[in-house]
Amino acid sequence: MTTRRGISRTIGVDTGGTFTDLVAVEDGEVRAEKLPSTPDDPARAVLEGIENLGGADEATEIVHGTTVALNTLLTGSGAPTALVTNRGFRDLIEIGRQTRPELYALHPVKREPPIPRSLRFEVGQRTWPALDGGVERVEEPSAAELARLRARIAKSGAKSAAVCLLHAYADPESERLVARALEPLGLPVTCSADILPEYREYERFSTAAVNAVLVPLMGRYLAGLERALGGGRLSILQSTGGTLAAARAAREPARVLLSGPAGGVVGAARAARQAGLEQIVTLDMGGTSTDVAFHRGRGRVQDIVRDAEVGGLPVALPSLDIHTIGCGGGSLVRVDEGGVLHVGPQSAGADPGPVCHGRGTQPTVTDAHVLSGHLSSATFAGGRVHLDHEAVAHAFEDLGARLGTRPQAAAAAVIDVARAAMRRALGVMTMQRGHDPRALPLVAFGGAGGLHAAALAEGLDLPGALVPRLPGCLSAVGMAHADALSDRSRNILAPLTEWSPTRRRRAQTELAREGRADLVTAGHRPGRIEIERSLELRYDGQSYELSVADDGTRGIAEAFHSRHEALYGWRLEEREVELVCLRVRAVVRTPEPAAPKARSRPLPAGAVTGRRKVVFGERARVSAVVDGSCLLPGQRFEGPAVVEDPTGTALVPPGWTARVTPGGHLWLARGRGALRGRSG
Repeated sequence: MTTRRGISRTIGVDTGGTFTDLVAVEDGEVRAEKLPSTPDDPARAVLEGIENLGGADEATEIVHGTTVALNTLLTGSGAPTALVTNRGFRDLIEIGRQTRPELYALHPVKREPPIPRSLRFEVGQRTWPALDGGVERVEEPSAAELARLRARIAKSGAKSAAVCLLHAYADPESERLVARALEPLGLPVTCSADILPEYREYERFSTAAVNAVLVPLMGRYLAGLERALGGGRLSILQSTGGTLAAARAAREPARVLLSGPAGGVVGAARAARQAGLEQIVTLDMGGTSTDVAFHRGRGRVQDIVRDAEVGGLPVALPSLDIHTIGCGGGSLVRVDEGGVLHVGPQSAGADPGPVCHGRGTQPTVTDAHVLSGHLSSATFAGGRVHLDHEAVAHAFEDLGARLGTRPQAAAAAVIDVARAAMRRALGVMTMQRGHDPRALPLVAFGGAGGLHAAALAEGLDLPGALVPRLPGCLSAVGMAHADALSDRSRNILAPLTEWSPTRRRRAQTELAREGRADLVTAGHRPGRIEIERSLELRYDGQSYELSVADDGTRGIAEAFHSRHEALYGWRLEEREVELVCLRVRAVVRTPEPAAPKARSRPLPAGAVTGRRKVVFGERARVSAVVDGSCLLPGQRFEGPAVVEDPTGTALVPPGWTARVTPGGHLWLARGRGALRGRSG
């Protein structure tokens, strides 16, 4: 399955707030492992899981999706970092843009920049873009000025540095000059033009600052993990859904901020292709949050954005378009002073965890499912976590008393509030993006995704819902099957008419050479590397651009007009089209064997392991309990039923039918609905 030299086994690792998921893939066989996370030392759970899967040797590649960088940024616990910029511009990362995320807030709170003003330093440097497309250096810092800068940073206590100079995207050597002057300090230095060689100073400065803040911690974490592994090759999943060598991830941790959610989208897209689905909307409900994304279905994951914000800070590196809400299985339930029920965004996490884990005291969404009969100790987290039903009952007696209702009605209300938040999130990625949800199947996964799949599909009138095989470990599955990617770009800012296909191809050839070198260094075979080319275009006078695939012809302008019209309803053919940026992606695709066709067959003997009362809405129904691990493609059964898998549980409501698709995934539809969703 792997594409790297000497690799015969791949382990995908996804560390989350509540559980750490691992999946080992070898000779087409998939083994999963799920165990509680260790927030004090995330590597401890990772190493324990790898050991449980047989350990790692030189023939093993470990693809890791980690929350270390994200949590560090969100909690503001990164390393003290120095910022070096042009004289008079040290407040640029604090001033930012004129956008206000909360237009009507009487007392808006703005996120503090990642580097405080006391650690921002200035040098005398100026570069002007020239009319011929080159640059003119007007001022350069002297050796004496750089020596004084080095001394000031040495006394500041900074453990990392970011060098961010105006117009460095056109003249990167000016930043490298400053970086070389700082080398005697022994600090890791991030040059903004190296990590993001594109215009828009605020976004470039912010991205470089975020990266520099994260480098020391991520470097220590990855180095320690590699030492502890003792064998195997370590890669990290990027926010784009592609793998990145651990050495580069340690230098550029800003590229892996959204690695966990990205792995889920990759796994969901793969499951959808096996089931014969094209355009889909995905929902990943874990312990802390729920992530929603839209996937176009043409080839691999394509919905890339470059204007992401993480914790209120712009990180202008490529990433999948993912919308996250603070609503997961571990989301805490509370009643405010006005008697209104709230779910999240605070989470019980792995410690103390939900009430049903035996340590928590405040009820969560998971506890509501336990009281409703949706979850069983025999299968929850592979049977390793005993569910404390008595503690859950007491917690909901108290909650019901505060709400003035019965405990079961309180649990149903908690589930309804959580689903309302998820419906709104799905609306953001469908209706607010111009997509008709009625044509989009839902792919629901994560440990809790299957519990809400059918209800969400019904509430939004979706064609149906797909619950993938191993739903609670699907992010790890996506990591184990992810492509290897290297993205390169070059800023242009010139009329498209000045850049003929031949001229574009010459410039893209150099970018492609750099991307190929990245993947060859990571151990991939040169013959398997593919090159994808695209352009960032806009009408002259516009502030933002659209990405258009570069087919090497002169028809690019028409392709841009058509895409602009499809998105916004109008085109300006008389207006000059501006080429903002050239982009090249080097990719090594993971082989994906075709799933065999599913023939209709009955449920096997023993698939129904029992029956129990399960609440749908506010009504309890005696429901079949189905062992999801023994289901085969082509099998079909009707609700009400609970499908229990070692990594997750799915509900099949009354009046719904479940069918096992090629690849072993579960398709849920109203009545005897056929599998559909091939939207154009």
